[in-house]
Amino acid sequence: MDLITKINRTRFLGAEFLLWLWHRSDIQEGRFDGEGESFELYFDSRIVLESLGEIREQSVIKAESPTDTPEAHEALRTGKLPMEAKLRVLIGPNQWTTTFKAEAFQLSGTKVPALLAKDEEEALHERLHLMEELEGVIEALYRQFLDQRLDDDTWREQVTVLRDWVAKS
Repeated sequence: MDLITKINRTRFLGAEFLLWLWHRSDIQEGRFDGEGESFELYFDSRIVLESLGEIREQSVIKAESPTDTPEAHEALRTGKLPMEAKLRVLIGPNQWTTTFKAEAFQLSGTKVPALLAKDEEEALHERLHLMEELEGVIEALYRQFLDQRLDDDTWREQVTVLRDWVAKS
């Protein structure tokens, strides 16, 4: 199987990951335990939900907490999945915002915490380190998601939990 075919066959994983992340953020009130470090993750100001059928319908919700809106929950109930979301991540005093695009599994428009370094070269290294820290958080969450997603029994249970959560929201 060539790379393009593999990508197309697994394209749904980004949307499932974002839905799983939304659920976890909701039930845990944004608090997560990472690999040795706690952090917070919130959906912030914008989310795009889309149906994945032949005709793609889209709902774009802009609000302070878009995942708390009735419109977002109604979009989920009608079968739309989150395809793009602005996320806010807090680790200690540091805060990042980024947009996660599910289909390409891509971060964009990332804003890192304020830089402390004054020297231009040190500031570049600090910025790169802060980007790596954010990517590490997303990768750790994705590993947790895949651990559940790749275990048939665990994923079957998770799907039931997600369906109940969507129905009650």
